Amino acid sequence: MSVGPLSVVCGPRVALAATACLIGLLCSSRNPRRATADGPTFVLETVSGESFRGPLAQLRASWTVRLGPPKRLRRDGDAWLTLRRADLPLPPHPNEAHLILTNGDRLPAASLKLASERLSFTSPLLAKEEAARLPLSVVSVLWLVAPDDVRDAEHFRRKLLAERRRHDVVVLRNGDVLEGVLVQLESGQLRIEVARRNVDVDLAKVAVVAFSSELATVPRPRGPYGRLVLTDGTRLSLRSAGCADGETLTGTTVFDADVRVPIEQVAALDLHQGRAVYLSDLKPLRYEHTPYLGLAWPLAVDGSVAGRALQLAGAVHDKGLGMHSASHVTYALPASCQRFEARVGLDDQTGRRGSVRVRVRVDGKERDLGLKGELTHRNSPLAVRVDVAGAKELTLVVDFGAGGDVGDHVNWVDARIVK
Repeated sequence: MSVGPLSVVCGPRVALAATACLIGLLCSSRNPRRATADGPTFVLETVSGESFRGPLAQLRASWTVRLGPPKRLRRDGDAWLTLRRADLPLPPHPNEAHLILTNGDRLPAASLKLASERLSFTSPLLAKEEAARLPLSVVSVLWLVAPDDVRDAEHFRRKLLAERRRHDVVVLRNGDVLEGVLVQLESGQLRIEVARRNVDVDLAKVAVVAFSSELATVPRPRGPYGRLVLTDGTRLSLRSAGCADGETLTGTTVFDADVRVPIEQVAALDLHQGRAVYLSDLKPLRYEHTPYLGLAWPLAVDGSVAGRALQLAGAVHDKGLGMHSASHVTYALPASCQRFEARVGLDDQTGRRGSVRVRVRVDGKERDLGLKGELTHRNSPLAVRVDVAGAKELTLVVDFGAGGDVGDHVNWVDARIVK
C-alpha cells in the first residue's frame, strides 16, 4: 500500500488522531491474519493426547494446522486428530432437502438433473457456479421432506440407508411407494419405470428417492482426508482443504467439486485414515449380548441401538458404537497402536432412564476408567483413555445397572485407536 503527500490544516490533537488511524490502517494491510484473534475458538485434539485452543489461523493442503493467538501453535497433518468448535456441539444432520452419499456425506442440493447415470446438482457450498455431477453409484438417498405418516424422520432416514435395494424406490409425501428404475429427473418432474411402464410424478409430491444399492460404491481417497461438519448439519469428505486468512475455508470434495465456506460456519474438521482408526470401521472379533427379558439388541455401528444418530451431551456424532446391556464386543488391535480413547454415556434421546456399568479390558485385563459406581445420564459422558501399546485385543463391556436394562442405550462416541 502506498500513501502520497498529505496536506491538512488542523490542530495537533486531530493530527495525532489521524496519524494513529493511518498507522493502524497500514498495520492491518500488512497483517491480513490479524482478524483471526476475533474468530471462533477451536479445540485441536492431537496424536500425543494433548489439546489446544485458539482461532484457526491457517490450514494447508498437507493438513498442517496453525492456531492463532494467544498461543500460536502449529501441527502437521500426522500430529492431530480433530479440530472442533469450542463453543458449539456437533449439530444434528440436516432435515431440509439434501443428498446423502454412500460414504455418509450430506449436503444441500438443488436444480437436480439425471442424465446418463449421473446426477447433476447445484449447491450453495460449491465455489463454482456450474453444477456438480455424481455417478448414481455414490448416491444413496435424495431427501426432500419426511412423508406425512413418518413421525421420526431420523429413524426413517437411517432405515433407508441401512437397507439393501435391488431397485430405486420413490416414496411420495402421502406415503405411497413406487419401486423400479429412475429414468428421468429434471425441471421439477420425475419419471420412474415400474414393471415396464413409465410413471411420471411431480417432484413436489415426492418425499424421498432411495437409489438402488446393487452397484453402490463408497468414494474415499487412499490417504488421509478431512471430514467437514458445518453448523447447518452438512457433512462433507474433503480430499484437500486450506485456509489462508483465518476467515474462509476452501477445499476439494472426494467427488472433485470445489467448496468455499466461511470459518464461522465450520463446526468441526476431523482427519480420517490418518493416525486414528475408528472401531466402527473395523470388524469385531466377537460380540455377545445377554438379553434381560428375551429382547436381543445387536451392536450398532455409527448409530445408537435405537436406530438413530449417536446423541451425547447435546452433540450428534457420526463415528462410534451403540451398545445395550448386557453386552461386550472385542476387537483385534492393529499393530503399533498406542491408546484407545472415546467418550461414553447414555444416549440423550433414548437413554435418560438408563443405569449401567461400563468397562474396558485390554487382553482380558480390566483397566481403571476412574468411574465409581454406575454410569447414568446425569454423570455421563465419561472420557476414556487407555494405554494399549503392545496389546492384541480390546474389549468394551456394558453391564446391567440397578434398573435392569431399562433405557440402557450406551453410546461410545469417537471410539478410536490412536497409532
